[in-house]
Amino acid sequence: MVKKYFSDLNYTLGNEDTTLEYELIKKLKPKNILSIAGSGSRVVPLIHKGAQNVYCVDVSKPQLFITELRKVTIETLSFQDYLAFWGFPPYAAYDYAIKRREIFKNLDLSFECKDYFLKVFGEMQWESILYMGKWERTFAVFAKVVQKFFGKEFDQLFKFHNLSDQIHYYNNQFPMKKWKTLLFILGNKSVFNALLYKGDFIKMNQPGTHFNYYFNAYESLITHSLARESFFMNLCFFGKLDHEDANTIEAKEECFNNMKAGIAKGANISYVNSDLLSAAKSVPEGSLDFISLSDVPSYFGGDLERDYMQDLRPSLKKGGIVVLRSYLRVPESNLDGFVDITPKYGEILAKEKVQMYIVQVFEYVGE
Repeated sequence: MVKKYFSDLNYTLGNEDTTLEYELIKKLKPKNILSIAGSGSRVVPLIHKGAQNVYCVDVSKPQLFITELRKVTIETLSFQDYLAFWGFPPYAAYDYAIKRREIFKNLDLSFECKDYFLKVFGEMQWESILYMGKWERTFAVFAKVVQKFFGKEFDQLFKFHNLSDQIHYYNNQFPMKKWKTLLFILGNKSVFNALLYKGDFIKMNQPGTHFNYYFNAYESLITHSLARESFFMNLCFFGKLDHEDANTIEAKEECFNNMKAGIAKGANISYVNSDLLSAAKSVPEGSLDFISLSDVPSYFGGDLERDYMQDLRPSLKKGGIVVLRSYLRVPESNLDGFVDITPKYGEILAKEKVQMYIVQVFEYVGE
């Protein structure tokens, strides 16, 4: 049975690979950043030594609470204790409930955040909450079906440390008929709607069927990067991160050290409980160097879909970057004043660890 306090958390591990944004941030060193918060894992890697303001935006307060929890644990803990607190491999195999409780007791969280997570961890008996979001639980179900379909050999794809060997296996020995049957059954609107979206499933505008979309995305994933290194593939087959290689970027030591340094240097982290456009209007005009939209605009329609990029313009500096992920639906938007610079990042995007999103990078050039 789903725990009471998890009914409001859509994401706890995260559903996006923030490596692209992380690499962009390292190169561009933006001072003022606005990002959809999600589980926090898509925004905390954007914190760096040169950051002055990082606005974490979400309409869901629990998602802002988990973002705050991530930020404070980065600020407070060593890298190893951070992994242990959240339950990332290699610490996932051990019972850290007592240590987690002791760590939490000493965290300097807002009253609302601390109160919320006291209830959450209380229900969990201080076990890791890394896989307790609705999205993560959906893929735990998916993984059980994968394991049932594939049997004892379900994990063969994860035994490769060389991409050419993995591709050879995929082309010659992978149980393709079973895989296609599985995607046909699970990779469709009605099943995902029942499992996760509850009536709010995106209206697809990409060519082909839902099956084609998912099959092509998984094939791109399997043929461009090692399955063992993809947190998403691990979720799909194991329902969790099976080993350290699969850890998300926040759980990589270089990224952790950069985030910690950014916080120590005085980056101001704000938690903005509002919609995207209201949040953008609330910041000083012309101040933002970087906006990370997630796939929020995929859910837009009508005038909002057409005009949201224009509505973001007043908040952006000339030369500012906007990163958009689209899931099933690419917004049909007015892009006046923006240049699509996505091709510059083709190599990074080919190795992105989810591949379910169509990622676009725009530069604001003004009039």
